[in-house]
Amino acid sequence: MGLLNRVGVEERLAAEELGTTSECLCHEPWESYYILRRGILPCCHGSKPIAPMEDFERAWNAPALQEIRKHLARGRLSPYCLESTGCPIVQRHLHAQRTRERWLPDRVRTLGKLNRLLGGKPARLYYRLVRALS
Repeated sequence: MGLLNRVGVEERLAAEELGTTSECLCHEPWESYYILRRGILPCCHGSKPIAPMEDFERAWNAPALQEIRKHLARGRLSPYCLESTGCPIVQRHLHAQRTRERWLPDRVRTLGKLNRLLGGKPARLYYRLVRALS
């Protein structure tokens, strides 16, 4: 069983490195990059060049592009991507983040009111359950 788990982990890590997992937010850095006079961009929404135009051969495996790929393969946006606010993927991410931030305080207030209405029983049950599981 241990060997099977290890093989699964190695395959998953290889898939993450290649950007072929279903969690990958964007496949652009694995498929192409944009060579412009001002430099090389990892995607059409890139904010700043990751390498000069003359280094197009080395830029494919440059540390900056590898860092972007690593974040995207794990289902996260890299700091470089977050600077590219014109990207629709980044816009969706930021919109979802703002929505969660607005929704959470309302949910906490509602749960607090419900807990008070029920005499604190939900909170006591929750803490009892947490203690039993830990």
